[in-house]
Amino acid sequence: MAGELTSGEASTWRLIQRLSDLATGVVEHQIRSAADLSAAEFDVLRCLVEAPERQLRQNELAALLGWDKSRLSHQLTRMQHRELIDRQKSGRVHAVAVTRMGRQKFELADNAHVAAVRSLLLEHLSDAEREALERTAAETAAPAAAQPAPAAQPSPARILRARIS
Repeated sequence: MAGELTSGEASTWRLIQRLSDLATGVVEHQIRSAADLSAAEFDVLRCLVEAPERQLRQNELAALLGWDKSRLSHQLTRMQHRELIDRQKSGRVHAVAVTRMGRQKFELADNAHVAAVRSLLLEHLSDAEREALERTAAETAAPAAAQPAPAAQPSPARILRARIS
């Protein structure tokens, strides 16, 4: 079904966007306030804390986060300078482990994360509504996750420069 969204569909979409933006902003603010962590740092630490022995190979971490190697490498360098993680290289294997300080900050941030998610969303949903939302999200995300990552598209600025030259 192509064409324009109905006014009801457009309204639903705008509400979902606003809720997503609000929730993301509030949760990120709470995490930063509680533990002085960015959302990216929190995500990295979450993966490490949940991993066996609280460490992962760098390529495993990149896959879990859905990040490219360059983005992860830059993020890990910043986190290593803040003593949140430790990196070790053994041959061609790069291992990343959470430090004591990283665990402590993660625990503070995780408590703030849980409280924010509950107060923003979960406390406002019945069990049936939450289950319906989970089902819809899972059904929507599953086909997208199965698709290969889209090829990198040139930026609008690059397209414009190409047209000008």
